[in-house]
Amino acid sequence: MKHTVATTGDRLDQIIYQYYKTLDVMNEVLMSNVHLMSKPILDTGDKVYLPDIEVPEQPENGVNLW
Repeated sequence: MKHTVATTGDRLDQIIYQYYKTLDVMNEVLMSNVHLMSKPILDTGDKVYLPDIEVPEQPENGVNLW
């Protein structure tokens, strides 16, 4: 399991999206970071654990209407 250290103003959802390129793994990451559940804004030095989660590739294009 990897980890990163938060800097002032970081949010958990931002870190998750930067690392996994999706927020679909939010609950799994939260289970590894119960110490951060009550923090909407992380403090400098907060350790965020990033579990090994297999994430399917997301399409790079936007939504096609037809």
